[in-house]
Amino acid sequence: MGEKPILQVKNVSKMFPGVIALSGVSVDFYAGEGHGLVGENGAGKSTLVKIISGVYTATSGSVLLNGEEKDFKSPRQALDEGISIIHQELSIANDLTVAENIFLGMEPRLGTRSLFLNRRRMNREAQEILDSMGVDLKSTAVASRLSVAQQQIIEIAKVIVKNSKLVIMDEPTSSLSEKEIATLFQQINILKKKNVAVIYISHRLAELPIVCNRISIMRDGSIVKTVKTEETNEKDIVTNMVGREIADYYNRQKHTRGKEMLRVEGLGIDDLFHDISFTAYQGEVLGIAGLVGSKRTEVLESIFAARTLNTGNVYLEGREVHFKSPKDAIASRIGFVTEDRRRSGLMLKKPIVENVVLPSLTRTAKRYGPLMLVNLKQAREDNFSNFDKLRIKAPHINAIVSQLSGGNQQKVILAKWLVAQSKVLLLDEPTRGIDVNAKSEFYALMNEFVNLGGCIVMVSSEMLEVIGVSDRVIVMREGAIAGELGKDEINEMNIIKLASIQSSL
Repeated sequence: MGEKPILQVKNVSKMFPGVIALSGVSVDFYAGEGHGLVGENGAGKSTLVKIISGVYTATSGSVLLNGEEKDFKSPRQALDEGISIIHQELSIANDLTVAENIFLGMEPRLGTRSLFLNRRRMNREAQEILDSMGVDLKSTAVASRLSVAQQQIIEIAKVIVKNSKLVIMDEPTSSLSEKEIATLFQQINILKKKNVAVIYISHRLAELPIVCNRISIMRDGSIVKTVKTEETNEKDIVTNMVGREIADYYNRQKHTRGKEMLRVEGLGIDDLFHDISFTAYQGEVLGIAGLVGSKRTEVLESIFAARTLNTGNVYLEGREVHFKSPKDAIASRIGFVTEDRRRSGLMLKKPIVENVVLPSLTRTAKRYGPLMLVNLKQAREDNFSNFDKLRIKAPHINAIVSQLSGGNQQKVILAKWLVAQSKVLLLDEPTRGIDVNAKSEFYALMNEFVNLGGCIVMVSSEMLEVIGVSDRVIVMREGAIAGELGKDEINEMNIIKLASIQSSL
């Protein structure tokens, strides 16, 4: 770690209409140091790093790079000064190849004045970077055909190729497998040894001691505390983040199982998964665990008719159903909280209220009107209580969704399915990118839903989450069900054993 900070943030504040995002933030970042930045969604973490990286301009205060005050007007200006950022939400050009994404804006050309790209060199150098990262990914692959985890690897490779002085990583492990996370940590250690400063944002507090030398804790737009990693612990971090003790994090409750709600028999899609059969009941949370790539998401998408099944049958409350599209599933009161909220879960440029009522428009056309003529006044009145109950941090129900933090965007997705009076909720990584307090609130809402007779089928890559909220757990491996665990059998060892043992066939 250098003696003088490479980057200094001095008394920075940022205001948006009706919201104070940052208030008098001061913090120093050092070369060769991993600096953790933690806090609830809406605490100001993303706003701070967007100011550092030139996405936003501070309302007041200053940012100094190597002692010189900077006023970046764009991310390009910050990038030219050696500041790179990996955003929580991916910024991949889907129609380009892996190599084209890595070198975007820095493409090698055939000559100094040539208009033609040196694709052979670009592909070769991109492949060398990927190989050095220890990932099995071809530089010529088209990005749209890759998984979320593979696209995250591209984001990390983009940073490596830029030889940055300071790298900001906003939830970089949220879509990675354990092997890929280990590879990322290796890359971070290499960057630190090269005297690069790393700002590391993560809700996975267990990662902080591995990556970070110091940790800054944010709450309500301010930095509450900056401390050396070895001088704190997870309990102290959480307490400072939320300003109180969290007595029962998972809000664990005893559920009373009722009638059969959802049954699937022999579901299969060529080259994805096969012979998927299970039953989910009223008043329970059925967890689906497994390693990244076990096709858990694809199973949920097929039940919701977002994918076309080759084989199998779906039953709702004992009656066989044949959904031709998600519209049919919604009409049958099935809701789906997707893994990628920005691409498939929300209308980012629309207000909260329009997002919330969207799945209900067909059923409530007389009350709200057709899609193009929505009675927003009536919708606001009907849904104000949901807005208040879900504790969505926004100035009002007309706020534009893109202006909300990731956790609050996720709450908007949940709200729309509650308003749609869903009987069955399919949750795919529902707390991805949500802070510890918002997670606890989300779990409480899940419990309320099942206690009122709802049924939840939840996919999660977080082992403790699966154990903490599930009444039963199905474990998938390589596109098939490896086993089922009853309430008394749900533990880390049993889940890992089923998820990782190779097939004997």
